[in-house]
Amino acid sequence: MTRAQRLGHGAPTTRRVVVQIVVASVVAGVLMGVLWWLLAPDVHGVVVNGGLGYDSREGRHLFTRDAVFTLLGGGFGLVLSIVFVIWHRRNPVAALVALAAMGVVGSLIAKYVGEFLGPDGDVSGLADGAAALIPLRLGSDAALLVWSMVAVVVAAVVALFREDRTPWAPPGVNGP
Repeated sequence: MTRAQRLGHGAPTTRRVVVQIVVASVVAGVLMGVLWWLLAPDVHGVVVNGGLGYDSREGRHLFTRDAVFTLLGGGFGLVLSIVFVIWHRRNPVAALVALAAMGVVGSLIAKYVGEFLGPDGDVSGLADGAAALIPLRLGSDAALLVWSMVAVVVAAVVALFREDRTPWAPPGVNGP
């Protein structure tokens, strides 16, 4: 038994690491969805034959919506991975796997929260030529992976610069 274990400072269990990352990712996903809704630009459309249409000048705003979501996902992935990889440095594999999996879940939560809060795109009862807001939708499914990708890269970089490599060694094998 090591001195740290005798003092009660042993590594947290894998379950505890995963639960902490799940809770933080769900909260961060909701926060990211609200931020996406607040920061994404409004796209104005026109009712045409009972549907919404937009001109090419508004198309850049659709791209900006996806870019805002992607940048927010990268930021949340960066912050959460730095916090949890350093905080759970004695259980890095559990932190890495949980961050990678929950990055996608957090992004999905953010997508659904933002779409729920954004305009609904209901044009029933509007005449042709009337202006309406185009619903807040994520056009790029690849943006859902940015949070996870950033988290994995940050975890790998942190692992490269660690001096103590023993947590990465198999059980019973001492590090360099």
